[in-house]
Amino acid sequence: MIADPDRRLAEALVEVRRAQNRQAHGGPRFEGLDPALFVAPRDAAGAYAVQQAVAHELGWFASGRASAWKVGAPARDATPEATPLPPAGVVESPATLAAGAFTSIGIEGEVAFRLRDPSGSIDDAIGEIVVTIEIVAPRFRDLAAMPALLRLADQGVHGALVVGSGIAWRGPIDWARQVAVVRRNGITVAETRGGHPLGDLRYLVAWLARHAASRGYPLAAGDLVTAGTWTGLVPARAGEVVSVAFPGIGEASVALT
Repeated sequence: MIADPDRRLAEALVEVRRAQNRQAHGGPRFEGLDPALFVAPRDAAGAYAVQQAVAHELGWFASGRASAWKVGAPARDATPEATPLPPAGVVESPATLAAGAFTSIGIEGEVAFRLRDPSGSIDDAIGEIVVTIEIVAPRFRDLAAMPALLRLADQGVHGALVVGSGIAWRGPIDWARQVAVVRRNGITVAETRGGHPLGDLRYLVAWLARHAASRGYPLAAGDLVTAGTWTGLVPARAGEVVSVAFPGIGEASVALT
């Protein structure tokens, strides 16, 4: 049962996505919702209920399950949060995406785990580690004004995921020394070493396995789990080609048209 304020939020998010789709196909410009006009869910359960309502209304998982997720946490000792990703927005690198499909665009350089056997030990569960670019694109016009639970309800402010190259999983990488580089039109705009605040990210996969099953989307071989930014949020706009490289792992790129 979804609470009335959460139902209103879900309905607004569905309408925004439909407006953005019209905008991407030449329709009128949509500037995004005003976060001051909406009440954030009271807790994570309410935010997940909004996620589910939006996904159901838009038919994202009509096949019965999600095959890509984003998962993260604000700190190592905090409860992680997760979002099942709309399949149409998970694309292979090199990708081309219409900038008009988003109210605003931020780029995050990430790595994702492609699963092999979720029923096994954590290292047996992971088959590959790949580079991903997450397009951060809230349905609201002021990301900074969105409280955490409103961001979670808004599909974790996810816009799209570009999946790049990677390597077979052979055990933990050197998390503290791993370099990540973001370039816009070939110019480096962000570079970090050991940039992920959570360190060894494998624990997020174990947590997600339990969480996804509780939502009726148990993880399966081939599923993709992207695990948060190493580079911070880098603004981007139409006309730019953005690339992300994790030396020793792989790279991904997207052209924003």
